[in-house]
Amino acid sequence: MNFNYDTSNLVVFQYPRYAGGKFVINCLGLSDNMVFQKQSLAQAQLDGEFLFEDKKKWILEHIEWEDCADGWADLRLGCVELFVDDEYSDGAGTIMKLVYENKQHDRINNTVKYLSQQEDRHLLFPIVNHESTPHSLPNAKIIQWKNNAEFVRKRTKFLPTPAMGWNTWTTLNDGRADFTWDSNWYNDPIQTLNGIHSLYKLLNLEGWEDVKSFVEQYYYLWTEKIITPKPPIHERQTQS
Repeated sequence: MNFNYDTSNLVVFQYPRYAGGKFVINCLGLSDNMVFQKQSLAQAQLDGEFLFEDKKKWILEHIEWEDCADGWADLRLGCVELFVDDEYSDGAGTIMKLVYENKQHDRINNTVKYLSQQEDRHLLFPIVNHESTPHSLPNAKIIQWKNNAEFVRKRTKFLPTPAMGWNTWTTLNDGRADFTWDSNWYNDPIQTLNGIHSLYKLLNLEGWEDVKSFVEQYYYLWTEKIITPKPPIHERQTQS
């Protein structure tokens, strides 16, 4: 079985690094109609063993690991984790490059191959693009970001090399978009929730009323985490 690049089950999230895209992806993944970006979790959802309460637990546990002064681990979720067999081995990044080029490889895992072959759009799955040109995925929904520079600067100011020049393109001048996310919405919880709700409607995701209160809780946890560094390790040990 090959991966179907013509699938309509794929959603492309196009944003520069540190523009908050993974937060949006995870909020959408709370729906029973979309998977988290990890093969084992996606397969568990297909098997009926990873549901909303399990997704909440994953977010709450893994966000505690994050530290805005030490990069950001994206809750251990991501494109490599979702698409590639043995995602932590050598060559995983090369496999993702082939995916971006619409090529087949035997290490594209069977879970995403299956998701791509569905015809009834029962489960959507995400892929991220950090470049300013869209993937060649003719039937995918494409969500693009704009007004990113200020938010990205705020998020990266505690990194060891804040002047390294993150790609913060403001908006895209080419390609199609089914929805445009405005990074200024992150400054207000109501605008953020309204944006997430709009994406639920656009993508026909079920369960908004069930997930809404947790999305709000997650928003406050996340916005605090991305601007508050953890104390140095020796101070944490003293405090404990």
